Amino acid sequence: MQQFDQKKNFSNQVSAKELLYDKINKTQFEFFLKLSGLLSKGIDLKQRYGPIKKDKSLIRIRRIYCQLICSLMWFNTLRLFVLMFISDKWIQLILGDITGYWNDYRLYYLMPSFFLSFQCALCCTIFLMKEKDLSWVVPFFSIRQLQVYNSKVSLDHKMHNSRIRIVIFFVWIITLATTSVIGFITFDTAWESLDQTTFRLWIPWMVFQIIWFFYLVLISYITVSYFNLVCLMISNRFNTVCNEIETLADSNPGPPGSKNDQINQLYFDHNEVCELVDESNSFWQNYIFCTFMTYIPCACYVLYNIFFADFDIILAVYTWGVFFHTLFILAIICISAADVSSEAHAPYTALHTLSLLELPIDLEVNMSTFLHRVRGPTIGYSCLDLFVVTNSSISNTIAAVASYFLIVADFSRSTMTNRYKTQQPDNSTSTMTTLSSMFTMTTSVK
Repeated sequence: MQQFDQKKNFSNQVSAKELLYDKINKTQFEFFLKLSGLLSKGIDLKQRYGPIKKDKSLIRIRRIYCQLICSLMWFNTLRLFVLMFISDKWIQLILGDITGYWNDYRLYYLMPSFFLSFQCALCCTIFLMKEKDLSWVVPFFSIRQLQVYNSKVSLDHKMHNSRIRIVIFFVWIITLATTSVIGFITFDTAWESLDQTTFRLWIPWMVFQIIWFFYLVLISYITVSYFNLVCLMISNRFNTVCNEIETLADSNPGPPGSKNDQINQLYFDHNEVCELVDESNSFWQNYIFCTFMTYIPCACYVLYNIFFADFDIILAVYTWGVFFHTLFILAIICISAADVSSEAHAPYTALHTLSLLELPIDLEVNMSTFLHRVRGPTIGYSCLDLFVVTNSSISNTIAAVASYFLIVADFSRSTMTNRYKTQQPDNSTSTMTTLSSMFTMTTSVK
């Protein structure tokens, strides 16, 4: 009888888990995150719970696939780092580097490629380490709110399905176009510069670099697009709460106590979205940090090359492409995260108006807490808990980076000017020496 009761209780638990699984709004990005090698299991609670353990061989294969893509990114990052210190063209060719045939100064190609590959390697590592806690799937599903409230554990994203399809379409267009261009340039250079025997031996390296570049672009744009969707869902939720607060503040005061229930409900709604941000930030703060750490130096280095480097056609296409790629990724991250912070702090004026009403003591405490939360510590996505990404922090960062860049650019220009001035006297001295020797030879002949 006890065994029967235990089986009955277990079946009820399983049905509850399956019901929860059915309520989860799976986003289309999950498939493409798996395709990119970032996720192996995803939101697959049915594989975890149930009286019969299901076959996990497919999940193991996906896990190996994710580890293979991550290893690919780390291997190429280390290869690019080593190639920056090798000047022998034959060793470069053995390690799969053909940039020596494009331009004499190979760091113009290797340094940006190193930064981009390093960012993707860190991104793959973050997803592999953080996949099990499901913090990457917030706000579509929240483990913390399920344990505490057991109420609104997910947000509906069906209204954004058309937006998701358009974004994924453009991601595929960008990925295939850039991979085709890089693949064609690499193949054409190898075909024109190498003999047939060396070209055949170099074909595996060419295939390796095309595959690496395909996953590099796909991971970069799929990840930032998914982060933009997450920020859009949370900012829309904040915007809904803010509109309700403003509507309540603009309405007639009414009899005392008529708005108490609505104010209390809005307090809990805003607090719930703040908890979603905190839970989601535990994952995305690492992604924001690794992107800022790699893309800001890459953008500065490429911008420096644009001002001071001598370009050929291939270097110009590559440099401008990397520059716009880094700016585009950084702009999406900054604008998306700053929008969440601004929407979270938007209802301060309306809350101040509501705080003037006659409220019970417990609701006054909640209202003071609500006001302190909105005007106090910044709510939003942070860069590894160093600072929260807001409009003011973005402007300060841009100002600091621009100041340092202008200092370096001015120092480089003055160095080039001094070098040119020092070369001029040497040239004039050599010219005078040549003229005097010619005059001496002429007089001796006479």
